[in-house]
Amino acid sequence: MKKFVAVLFLMLCSTLAWSADKPNPADYTVKVHISASHLKTVCGDGLCSNLLYADAVLNGKKIELSGNDPIVKKTLMLIAPGDYPVKLTKDNHNSDGTLFSQEYDLLLPDGTVWHCYTSGISE
Repeated sequence: MKKFVAVLFLMLCSTLAWSADKPNPADYTVKVHISASHLKTVCGDGLCSNLLYADAVLNGKKIELSGNDPIVKKTLMLIAPGDYPVKLTKDNHNSDGTLFSQEYDLLLPDGTVWHCYTSGISE
C-alpha cells in the first residue's frame, strides 16, 4: 500500500510540474508579424547548429529576429508567415535610444516558445 501511495504521489507531482511549464498566453501582450523565415546552418569548433531567422514587423519597425530553431517532435521548424504574440524578455538600448539587442519569447500556436533576439533592423 505504501508503494502504491508513493507512486501515486510521484505521478501527481510530475503532472503538476509538467503542467506548470505551459506558457500563459496572457503574458504575450505584443503582436509581431512574421513575413518570412529561413534556417541557416552555422558551424564552428567542429560543431554545427541551425539558427532560425525571421523577417518581422514589430511596433511598426522592420526587424530581423534570430535564435535557435524551435524543434517540435524532433523536427526542425520554420515559422509560417502571420501574426504571433510575443513578450519582451530583455531590453537593451544604445544611448541614442536605438535598438541594440532586445530578446523576445514568441508563442507559436502549438504552445512552443521560440526565444529570439533582434539581429537586424531596416527601413
